[in-house]
Amino acid sequence: MQGHPAAKFDMAPSVDMTGKSSAQAQAVHWYYQALASVAWALAGMFSVCFPKFYLKYQKAFEARVWLISDPGPWLGCAVVFKLQVYLHRYGLDAGPCACFPMGLFTGGEAYFPDIQAKLA
Repeated sequence: MQGHPAAKFDMAPSVDMTGKSSAQAQAVHWYYQALASVAWALAGMFSVCFPKFYLKYQKAFEARVWLISDPGPWLGCAVVFKLQVYLHRYGLDAGPCACFPMGLFTGGEAYFPDIQAKLA
């Protein structure tokens, strides 16, 4: 909720996540269920590579579970579909995030300046 004024409880799920209709809300639940094994694998890697951050994230996730179908440990999730994105950083994020490409690609690259790595 970066850039949005604090609500009564200072955080709330995005309308894109909870759905503007029951069909949209159901699609979000199906999305989390379909990708649960990926989320668990990423959470396992996260817990091994960044144990202190993982405990902090897991504690925050358990305090703010928006949907029971979300396995966590992240509070947010962004899906970029058929879109070129430029180098950017979220200024309020204070820890690691998971990023993984899926699909068949031609051209382009992923650059991670924090670790000086480029995937082409």
